[in-house]
Amino acid sequence: MTLDSAPPPTMMDNLSLNVVPQAEFSQHVPILPQEIITEILLRLPVKSLLKFRCVSKLWLSLISTPGFMKTHLKISSNNNIYSHNNLIVGCSSDSLDLFTCPLFDEIDENPSMETVPFDYPLLDPVSKLRIVGSCNGLVCLVLGLNTVIILNPATRKSRELPISSTNVFDTEYGFAYDESNDNYKVVESGWTIGDLDEFKTHVRVYSSRTDSCRIIKGPAGFVFSGCGVFVNGAIHWKLYPRGNPRDWLIAAQDITTDIFEMIEKPKYEAGVVNALLMVSGGRLCVSLSYRTRMDLWVFRENWEEEECWTKLVRVPYFLDLRNHRYIRPKPLLVSENGAVLLSYGSDIVMYEPLQTYEIHPLRERIEFEAATYAESFVSPDFGHEEGSSFSIKGKPHLHGVASHQATPDD
Repeated sequence: MTLDSAPPPTMMDNLSLNVVPQAEFSQHVPILPQEIITEILLRLPVKSLLKFRCVSKLWLSLISTPGFMKTHLKISSNNNIYSHNNLIVGCSSDSLDLFTCPLFDEIDENPSMETVPFDYPLLDPVSKLRIVGSCNGLVCLVLGLNTVIILNPATRKSRELPISSTNVFDTEYGFAYDESNDNYKVVESGWTIGDLDEFKTHVRVYSSRTDSCRIIKGPAGFVFSGCGVFVNGAIHWKLYPRGNPRDWLIAAQDITTDIFEMIEKPKYEAGVVNALLMVSGGRLCVSLSYRTRMDLWVFRENWEEEECWTKLVRVPYFLDLRNHRYIRPKPLLVSENGAVLLSYGSDIVMYEPLQTYEIHPLRERIEFEAATYAESFVSPDFGHEEGSSFSIKGKPHLHGVASHQATPDD
């Protein structure tokens, strides 16, 4: 069938004409069924789909539908745990900068990293940045003491949440998604001193469904230490009794019921300096810092076994000869084979046991916060009001990579 003898174009024909320039048409033009085109689009990265919305009105309409966005998120989430994943990095010095860079299907492949800087979403200067975590492509940031921002780095949309605590000390935050109620939650914890020096724990929960906060009952008498970690339907918190930070515990907050339950800690060796909770590959992990090393443990869901924690890898500290001290890393991601992605001061480090480690310098002598996220179309306004948008400040920068030989430490 030639173009001259073709019947009036159908919706599918219009779609094909927008995909391939008319000058490049052969005498027989292959036309893919709508279902096949949709299946292909559902498996493309968000940034590619954002560009493809300009192909035609039909593609714009298809890609913009809530059903397409939800299906795209579901397919992306069911892929390999590292596919469609990215790293978001933030640092505050003279100004607050946010960067993103792609992670690869296997984190121990191809050490080169590209970063794209974004404009700061607020006008006021900020001296502190915390990257709380990510859910469904949304990243929760805390600027200053208690300014909470929800950001979609892929679409560059953001929104400041109506959370503004006062007279609460040591605020910590957790970010989660209640799938059963299609509800995003931000949990804020802190403490106050009441009458007669009475110590009080305060916990508030922001709900995206109501766009408001409410106070819930938290574990009385405990201080929340560090950001909450969301995994398997619960935000996991590191707690300790007031005045005794070495006697730390782990509490799981069910994101649907907001009920707290204590869970068992790893059976670790003595001498721990600090403990940090994290999530990697959908698993709860804890890093235990010692004087010259860090042990990474992973939690297993089978509670019936005697030991629900397994030590995954031991990471030696690297000596900073200039300052005569060990640099304590923060783990970001752990692969199945024990490779660990770490933030070391102003560097990203890929550590592989008994092999080599790769250093990716981000910015000289500037410490940063970092977290992983998966690209999605989920809007940070939650259907309430439009947030501010980020814009690209510059072209992607490719940073050099230096390889070093790692020496295992007992």
